[in-house]
Amino acid sequence: MNPSNISYIASFVATILGLIEPFGKNMKIILTFNFTGNFLVGLSYLLVDQITGAAICAVACAQVIINSFFDLKGKKVPVWLIIIYAVAFLAVNLCTFANWFDIFALIAAMLFVVSVAQSDAKYYRLLYFTNSAVWILYDFLAKAYGNLSTHIVLVIATFISMVVR
Repeated sequence: MNPSNISYIASFVATILGLIEPFGKNMKIILTFNFTGNFLVGLSYLLVDQITGAAICAVACAQVIINSFFDLKGKKVPVWLIIIYAVAFLAVNLCTFANWFDIFALIAAMLFVVSVAQSDAKYYRLLYFTNSAVWILYDFLAKAYGNLSTHIVLVIATFISMVVR
């Protein structure tokens, strides 16, 4: 099977998970779907040779796992860890930077750092909405059309979830 086709399949599954994620009632559910979605979106970027997007999604997966431990204990993510996340995303972006539009992947990553550090799902949704909007710009410029459709659907679903919740 063509890697581009697999990319579209991964993006489609990520879209389905992304439609469920913003409607989650607590951060445990949101983080579970977020991890799986980031993994699939990262795989999709990798299959279309967008290394920066793939690397940022890999770091995001690690961040979600770490944040899940804090959520299980009912604790907020400490500021020092948020700073480490930001530095990790910056380092990954600098190491994989290949195109001028990779800066949008970094901006989206920084929004992600702040979004998954939230303990309130309401603020998470607002930041996730903004994060997905920035990814739309990156996807368009990177010609990552599977992920572009995923992020468009996620922006719409997140907006609806913000209105509903």
